[in-house]
Amino acid sequence: MKLTGDPWREAEGADYSALRFELDGRLIVYRVAKTTSKKTGQFVTVWKRPAPDGPIAPLDADDGVDFVVVSAFCPNHCGQFVFSSVLLVSHGVMSRQAQGGKRALRVYPPWSQPASKQAVNTQRWQCRHFLPMAVDGTAKPADVRRLFKL
Repeated sequence: MKLTGDPWREAEGADYSALRFELDGRLIVYRVAKTTSKKTGQFVTVWKRPAPDGPIAPLDADDGVDFVVVSAFCPNHCGQFVFSSVLLVSHGVMSRQAQGGKRALRVYPPWSQPASKQAVNTQRWQCRHFLPMAVDGTAKPADVRRLFKL
């Protein structure tokens, strides 16, 4: 996998280390999730601002985004969720033709222990798209290929 061009920062998403970059010609939206004190899991924003002075909106299936990658960390674990745009549309996170979608979501890494039925169900589908990583940031190449469908 090769980076195509330089990554660019999304200034308004700095709290979540928001980046966009191309990897083997695929557009990646990248975020780092944050642990919150009141709920299980981690929180991350996934919105865009279509016009400089306009309101924020969910990412849309027509935006050309191939994957949304969300890094999740805690003191003893780390990894990344690798969500395809097709998957996020099917789960109502990305909009289709500006209809539906979400501006943020909660992710539940494998080490998270959600209690509510909805959170457990969300964790179940999300963890099928989780890339466990070693502390040094490495991952098994077969897992990377599977999640990015290489």
